[in-house]
Amino acid sequence: MFTPNSILFMAQEVEQPGLFPFPFGMHIVFAIIALIFFAYRFKTDKRPYQLIMAIAIPFSLLLWLSDSRSLYYFVGLSEGILLLAALITSIIFRKPEADEEAGEEAAEEAEEAVEEAAEEEPSDSEDDQQ
Repeated sequence: MFTPNSILFMAQEVEQPGLFPFPFGMHIVFAIIALIFFAYRFKTDKRPYQLIMAIAIPFSLLLWLSDSRSLYYFVGLSEGILLLAALITSIIFRKPEADEEAGEEAAEEAEEAVEEAAEEEPSDSEDDQQ
């Protein structure tokens, strides 16, 4: 059975400085931080690209399993597809902030106009009665 120490030891033996700029332990830490960050952002914002990124970043840990070139190509192709999907969904599900602000301003102006009209009507009817 594998223990955390034996996995770290094996990963340090397999570590290839040309492929990874930092050791296995740092890769795990960064992947966990990214997973937590994107999962939290998905929980608060409900944007699909955040969920895709929460899956894509830890998926890169598969590279540590084997030295097989086919695994590298599979992970690389999968990461590319996931990043492309995240980009496309971020564009599709983008909330146009300018349109929202313009809509809010128009709604505020309409409310002010209604309030002004409501204030003017009673004064006009009082003038008519006198």
